[in-house]
Amino acid sequence: MHGPVLPDASLRAEACRLYGADPKGYEAGRPDYPERVYELLTTRCGLGPSSTVMEIGPGTGRVTRRLTALGAHVVAVEPDHAMAAHLRASTDPSSVGVVEESFENASIAEDQFDLAVAAMSFHWVDQNVGLPKLGRVIRPGGWVALWWTLFGDPARPDPFLEATRDLIEPRGSVAGSDDRVPFEVDAEGWADALSGRAGLVDIESERIPWTARLDAERLRALYGTMITIRRRSPSEQRQLLDRLVSIAWSDFGGLVERPFVTAINMGRRASSN
Repeated sequence: MHGPVLPDASLRAEACRLYGADPKGYEAGRPDYPERVYELLTTRCGLGPSSTVMEIGPGTGRVTRRLTALGAHVVAVEPDHAMAAHLRASTDPSSVGVVEESFENASIAEDQFDLAVAAMSFHWVDQNVGLPKLGRVIRPGGWVALWWTLFGDPARPDPFLEATRDLIEPRGSVAGSDDRVPFEVDAEGWADALSGRAGLVDIESERIPWTARLDAERLRALYGTMITIRRRSPSEQRQLLDRLVSIAWSDFGGLVERPFVTAINMGRRASSN
């Protein structure tokens, strides 16, 4: 049995600090998820009016607001104070309860939720604690859905990535830069983790390829949220983002198309006999 290769504890702590420093920038920079994600949540995982949903690491609430628009009541477990404050300010308290705590440490009753979701966040959870807990907080018959967008697609050409690789890689890893399967799209690893450690059944995954079309403003905003850039000094960040935008204009006419892929992993807690 194995699971995906995930960030270590030091990187998890660094990410929490860096992302929480600029909630508005994160909200502006990160793209939406494909509609197919929400189709699967409703058709496969039973999301609908009156569903009770736990969201792990909701950040600024992009997914939270979609869940409540579909009629769900959401308990949002967010460890960062700034992100939690932004979430409270941008959602309706009658449909969203915010728990300002890490998922690992949060006091959450077992057998409580119809669905538990995490969008671009479960890799920041301590898997030894989080996976077993994930399987307990949903009701028998309830579902778990974890998904990520990989900012790149190894199966398709990516001219902008190739044109800027030397700018990004020296300070940190780039998805797909070694022989390991990126955790975001490691369906086999997540299947093992969800079945073996969370105790779920009926595991399935789906890869959703799509194309991000980024003008200079959107490009700067997106790259400004990436940890490989955010860990640099403010002056280094500005210089690098300026360089990326310059290449976008000089080599791509100011509009960059990048191949992305969103992968969703789903599993169900076995019903009681």
